[in-house]
Order: sequence, then C-alpha cells, then structure tokens
Amino acid sequence: MVVTQGGRGALASLDGVRVRMPAFAVEVVDTVGAGDSFTAGLLHWLWRHGRLADAFKTLTVPDVENATRFAARVAGLTCGVAGADAPWANDLRQVSEP
Repeated sequence: MVVTQGGRGALASLDGVRVRMPAFAVEVVDTVGAGDSFTAGLLHWLWRHGRLADAFKTLTVPDVENATRFAARVAGLTCGVAGADAPWANDLRQVSEP
C-alpha cells in the first residue's frame, strides 16, 4: 500500500513494515499532475525492476524504498514546472536522490 501526502512525501507499507519517503525538494511551480506522476514513477520502477505481476510477491522493503524514492523524484520534478508536464528519463538522471 502506498499513500501520497503531498509536500509531506509518501507512506508505504509492506507486510506490516512502514516506509516513509520525504517529498523531493523542489521549488514548486504547479502541483497539477503530481499524484499521477508519482503513480507513474512507482509503476515504472516496479516494471523496470521486474516487480510487477507474479514478481510482485517477491517485493522487499528495500524495493519499496527505492520505488517510492524514484516516484517522489518524478512527482517533485513535475511540480517544478507549469502544467502536468512529467519529466523525461534524462531529467531524472540529472537529479540526486532525496
């Protein structure tokens, strides 16, 4: 389970272990699309690391931490520009982890 909390980041839970991920630090221009971008980032990370479908059963707490960190970066970068304009993969490589 993952719950986004806007500027407070996100809270995830896996097998009773809770993971808190801070929001990605960015000068906020527009929050439109932040939640959708977070979800897209989360799903992208899970897909890229083979953790969707049946592999979801083998998801670990470190996987959840990494996936939510990536998702927070995507959402943060989306908030840094006007409109619901999610970042490209190249934009994500240029930013440090939160």
